[in-house]
Amino acid sequence: MADGATPRHGLRAAAAWPVRHVKTLLHWALVLAALGYIGGQLPGLVRAVREAEEVLAQVRQGWLLLAVLLAVAALVLYGELHRRVLMMGGAAVPTRTVQAITFAENAISNTVPVVGGAGALAYSISRLRRRGVDAALASWSVFLPGALASVLLLGLGVLALGAAGWLPLWLAVAAAAAVAVGAAGAWAVVTHPAVLRRFLVVLVHIGRRLPWLCRGCRSAWASDPDGTAARLAARIGLLHPAPGQWTGLVVLSLLSWAADFLALVACSTAVGLPAHWTALALGFLAVQVSIALQILPGGAGLAETGLLGVLLAAGAPAAPAAATVLLYRMITWLGLSVVGWIVYAAQIHLAPPHRHRHAPEPLAGTP
Repeated sequence: MADGATPRHGLRAAAAWPVRHVKTLLHWALVLAALGYIGGQLPGLVRAVREAEEVLAQVRQGWLLLAVLLAVAALVLYGELHRRVLMMGGAAVPTRTVQAITFAENAISNTVPVVGGAGALAYSISRLRRRGVDAALASWSVFLPGALASVLLLGLGVLALGAAGWLPLWLAVAAAAAVAVGAAGAWAVVTHPAVLRRFLVVLVHIGRRLPWLCRGCRSAWASDPDGTAARLAARIGLLHPAPGQWTGLVVLSLLSWAADFLALVACSTAVGLPAHWTALALGFLAVQVSIALQILPGGAGLAETGLLGVLLAAGAPAAPAAATVLLYRMITWLGLSVVGWIVYAAQIHLAPPHRHRHAPEPLAGTP
């Protein structure tokens, strides 16, 4: 080698050094921005605490602790749902890793304005890819639990409206059955090989134009988008849960929603709110709809207004109703979001190097 020449790998290392540091700085900037958003919500919460000070001074600590544990359990159960889907695809990702990704994903979704939902999905997929999970399985393990949880909440919500008398009971049962049948039909259409391939071709064409994705992957997708879509469709085709596996996924999703709802019940009990379970169920639905609308991160403002409005309409006293809303949202929104951002910050330094492969992934059952 001539004097003064630099080895090629040395050039790459020199170029990679600032890139890594730029990514780290961007990660920390996102953490600080999200925590700043949370801090911006604190003055309103402090005012609410002062207004409900008399009720909060008499809060039952045991019930409050139970609400915290139930809120954490709800998110842990949702993380286990992700892990079960990964196991079906043959990916043995450690439980603590999946839970860390789930807590960070929840924080991103609930505190990042405008792109929080999409950013949370992209974060989860990229973290799983770093641990060697193929693209199809990583995407499927994020999409399927979210879709299943949404369908179950919709069905349960319709039944709650019937139980509360807002709908005739027979109509509520019929609507819940229609949701189940519609979801099964949508699943059959989405997972049909021809439909799935067409959908994935569109995603591949979009993905190869996104500059922050792996350059090697984008190059491979650009050279053979149809072949890439066919391989992804074949991989996803192997990820259909068996009846017993479906049962396990549905049970986990129901338990996650139940734990979240019971956290609200525990908050109301902690402040002595005399509210019937149907009023709490309708208020819980108002919170979840506000979050799903993504008008503001975590449904900020809308969720509190909706829950408080339902409780007051049901005849609950104003002070304990406001205290219930305050405790529930501080635990399930701000509390879990802060924990999630702490996990996210830790993952910046603990995450392994990118391990995903650019060669076609071997399909299960092939030599």
